[in-house]
Amino acid sequence: MASLSKIAPAFDWPHYFEIQGAPGVAKLNVAQPEFMKAVQTEVSTESVEALRGYLRLHFLTAAAPYLAHPLEQADFDFYSTTLRGVPAMPPRWKTCTRGVDRDLGEALGQEFVKRTFSADTKAKTQLMTEQIETAMKQEIENLDWMSPATKQEALRKLHVIRNKIGYPDQWRDYTTLEIKPDDYVGNVVRSYRFEDARQWHKLGKPVDLNEWGMTPPTVNAYFNPQMNDINFPAGVLQPPLYDTKLDDAPNYGNTGATIGHELTHAFDDEGRQFDDKGNLRDWWTPADAKGFEDRINCIRDQYAQYIVVDDIHINSKLTSGEDVADLGGTLLAYIAWKKQTAAQQLASVDGFTSDQRFFVGMAQWACENERPEVLRVRAITDPHSPGYARINGVVSNMPEFQKAFSCKAGQPMVHAPTCRVW
Repeated sequence: MASLSKIAPAFDWPHYFEIQGAPGVAKLNVAQPEFMKAVQTEVSTESVEALRGYLRLHFLTAAAPYLAHPLEQADFDFYSTTLRGVPAMPPRWKTCTRGVDRDLGEALGQEFVKRTFSADTKAKTQLMTEQIETAMKQEIENLDWMSPATKQEALRKLHVIRNKIGYPDQWRDYTTLEIKPDDYVGNVVRSYRFEDARQWHKLGKPVDLNEWGMTPPTVNAYFNPQMNDINFPAGVLQPPLYDTKLDDAPNYGNTGATIGHELTHAFDDEGRQFDDKGNLRDWWTPADAKGFEDRINCIRDQYAQYIVVDDIHINSKLTSGEDVADLGGTLLAYIAWKKQTAAQQLASVDGFTSDQRFFVGMAQWACENERPEVLRVRAITDPHSPGYARINGVVSNMPEFQKAFSCKAGQPMVHAPTCRVW
């Protein structure tokens, strides 16, 4: 605390932590020292009135979506229409559902799981995850660019990754959060304070390895390097992404590739910064790092040729981490699917072979339509490539796809040279 006070003495840090309910903090991590130095400059050089104006603006901006309609509309006009090209507000039911998910996500999640996520679905997706982890083990063991010592570290980390499927083992308790039917903005503020207090209450206590960072209805997934876990909410395990009425080919192509994507993040240029216990420790050798970079540069060169919108190309240095995970994840899913169906006679369906249906399933999530304004913002800020590139960029590097669809060398869906990391 004393060191922080030296970096930014104009801000009363002990008082700040005291009013947050965390008095007596002596040690902390300053993740961004340069930011704290900038805070010092602003607080010590700007007038009090200017600082108050700045805080008023940001308070009103944060509150505007929950206030009277003119403020809500003004906020929407700028942040949604001007910046992202969205012409009209969503219907009220969407706004309400999103609000409940944001502030009472695990309460909503209990009902969502009860209605949509069966024990059979959980068991099947758990098995799929384990099969993809087995494929990852085999790929790590056979990598020609990773040293034996680093492979041992990678396998140790792989063996203790925790798979969280569907929903938390223990639901969050919202008993102390007061919700009033006639006080919308008050509910939002109280929900924010409830979550803020919940986070501060973790201080000095052991990490809760069962906690989730997404609500069960969320259509997304993630890998948490500090927890060393991969998380797949029930929301992402629904049609058309995962469909219990369909066979394994499209399900492994879609959900399996997502599982593989998140899994590879444990071992890439970001995941390597964290060991099997989630501690910040780089377990790669310089030679391993170079081998990875040499291969990822192939993907960077490929994706830099894709256009996002107008004449704006993908910033492949920004997106390469996700691009590599897309490619590696699809390959792992394909390997796992082949093993799962090895003893089966796979018939064609709707005129497509089983291999073709695997890749059609893999592409299904990227059926999308985005406005040019959104694409321009994302080209600068989003570490993910546009959907079409995340499909075509991946499969054009996969001989399995080219064989399935009889693609020939020199055709658009055959990338040369073939890029591969995992």
